[in-house]
Amino acid sequence: MRIQSTQSKEILLTTHAGLATVGALLSHTRLPQRLNRSTVKGMENPIHSHGDVMTSYLGLLCQGKSDFDHIEPFRKESVFQTCLGVRKVPSSPTLSQRLDAAAQTMNANWNEILLQESADLIRNVKAPVTGLTAGEHTMIPLDIDVSPFDNSGTKKEGVSFKSSRSICATHPRKVGYGSPKTRA
Repeated sequence: MRIQSTQSKEILLTTHAGLATVGALLSHTRLPQRLNRSTVKGMENPIHSHGDVMTSYLGLLCQGKSDFDHIEPFRKESVFQTCLGVRKVPSSPTLSQRLDAAAQTMNANWNEILLQESADLIRNVKAPVTGLTAGEHTMIPLDIDVSPFDNSGTKKEGVSFKSSRSICATHPRKVGYGSPKTRA
């Protein structure tokens, strides 16, 4: 994929900052091919490929948008498609239904594919994964985003939440590499 920048008399503003880089990184993976080979219950011959659905959602996430409805403005924009290498951008219902169906289809293994391809991408582009030494231990920094949940009105045994309280859940996962001392 080659994107050229030319100057014109008309101004074209786009919010797709960084999508060309995301697309270039995704081109170093087999993510779309592996997802397209997976079988999702009820989606034997999908109009939108599994790879296009996931790549479109990754494009949204990389722009800080997680709501499925945020895909709609990009359906008619060629820049989004070109940068990510997507043939057809799915609608928000297609995006939502496909991701739900993949999550409910045990043998689709989309989560495992995403984790494997993420680790492979780090290895393939030779991204430095450096440790921080703290005392005798060397650790790999882990960037975790939290999801706040409003637990007002709940009553757990021995714990009470006030209406202005919330909790934050984190879900760290192993991504396929260990501490620098154990890596080959």
